Amino acid sequence: MTAVRSAIRRAVMATVAIVASLTMLAACSMPGSTGGNADPGKTQTFTPANGKDAATLNIASGSENKEVADAIQRAVDDSGVAVTMNYMGSLDIMAALESGGGNYDAVWPASSMWISMGDTKHIVKDATSTSTTPIVFGIAKSKAEALGWADSSGKTTPVKTADILAAVSSGKLKFSMTSATQSNSGASAYLAFMTALTGRDEPLNANDLNDAKLTNQVAALLKGVDRSSGSSDWLKDMVVANPDRFDSMVNYESLVIQTDKQLENNGHDPLLTIYPADGIAVSDSPLGYVDRGQNLDDAFSKFQKALSSKDAKLLFERAGRRTGLGGTLAYAGDNDVKQSFRSDWGVNTSADALKTIALPSADVIDQALTVYQTKLRKPSYTIWVVDYSGSMSGDGKDGVVGGLKAALDPNQAKQSHIEPSDGDVNILIPFSSTAENATRVNGTNTGELLSRAENTEATGGTNIYDGLNSALGMLPENLSDYTTAIVLMTDGQSDTSDRHYFTDEYRSRGQDVPIFSIMFGDADPDQLNELAKLSNAKVFDGRNGDLAAVFRQVKGFN
Repeated sequence: MTAVRSAIRRAVMATVAIVASLTMLAACSMPGSTGGNADPGKTQTFTPANGKDAATLNIASGSENKEVADAIQRAVDDSGVAVTMNYMGSLDIMAALESGGGNYDAVWPASSMWISMGDTKHIVKDATSTSTTPIVFGIAKSKAEALGWADSSGKTTPVKTADILAAVSSGKLKFSMTSATQSNSGASAYLAFMTALTGRDEPLNANDLNDAKLTNQVAALLKGVDRSSGSSDWLKDMVVANPDRFDSMVNYESLVIQTDKQLENNGHDPLLTIYPADGIAVSDSPLGYVDRGQNLDDAFSKFQKALSSKDAKLLFERAGRRTGLGGTLAYAGDNDVKQSFRSDWGVNTSADALKTIALPSADVIDQALTVYQTKLRKPSYTIWVVDYSGSMSGDGKDGVVGGLKAALDPNQAKQSHIEPSDGDVNILIPFSSTAENATRVNGTNTGELLSRAENTEATGGTNIYDGLNSALGMLPENLSDYTTAIVLMTDGQSDTSDRHYFTDEYRSRGQDVPIFSIMFGDADPDQLNELAKLSNAKVFDGRNGDLAAVFRQVKGFN
């Protein structure tokens, strides 16, 4: 019956060849930024309230710093130094340092370990912690109570990593988490899981990574991941958008607090903060100057000093970050700080709640991330729905092929810690006016898929929805065995006559598979954002810059 309906649709559609004029996404400001502009998902500029700035600092920053916009604006006003925040993943910050700092004047990752690993040229100066926040579990109150980890008042009991593993293994707990190879919160949580499960109060070593019992335990725990993400801030937004579907996540305490504020404002129950009692990672959020000979060290010093002022620290704590010694609060008596660190949300402001793990050496961290990517994470099942319409001929197709190679060729992907594992499944569905037959490859042998991508001719019209319908038919029988995603790549606007059929088909399945889109050329942002909203996913803009980098970002979400 599906084949008949598909045939009818294709007969009706004939050849679609629509070229849409480029629709730019509306730029908007983030809260607290006077004069903030550009895409808030990528960059944000803060200028002094008086309109006069002595200099502008270009900062490579973790996405979680979007939440402390008020503190940044205060420091900009007090220092007279403007800043442009470039939000990116931890691996991107590390890579920028490895390559000499790019065009950045400062780096502000979530953890010092990314500076330690990336600053091989020793160009980072005066790196100082701006605040701290532990990486915790945020679990819906009803679920935490059912697990026996909290009572009705929100008071939580000590929960060990082994307890979390047992809950996952029994099918009682699933959670969302960022990729350990792309985001600090995911990497820190993963290292904390493994460290705690060793049963020792010392850093991981290379021998631990070869311990079959230990790695099997970590792999079993990671089977509980039901949605991956490349961004901690986006993970928070996903939970807020659909709390009934996503009721547990691993994230920064500060972002769990921000999530709870939004959930309560929307009439939903909050998440309770659960602190693993036998090992927890703490983000120290260091800000450091990147010395490229640009002579902005004085401007940096002024901004850094202003960011450490009492006024700025108060704003950090109101946003859910800790600024006191040893992970305590410096302004616990402030009413707005009290409204962030609420005990009925499970938040524990005592430093005793933070049994901080000792981070291993940089080389062990690097090895641990490779083990995660190639052996321990839940396998990914990715369906690549790729536009091969006539407008893709030439640079468009070359960019897509290059991007697929960057994401799926084991040698290239290894450079970014996104290489395929033995359990991964990748499927290519080329489409133009209609969808073509799929090519499926298992594990690390992706050559057949990449060859098909390179040799498929770009011709015909653009029918996004026929390609997506074909993808629905290729989904695995047991979605829980994988982190599953559909990735759509298009440079055009699809005829919408198939849209309703597809959306009805998607909703009827009730599988909640994310549809991530990469837009370039004349792709229609409205159509792609509609798909993202439908599936709790995200649109990536590949219209400017390096498509290979965009593909790597997409893999961070799968």
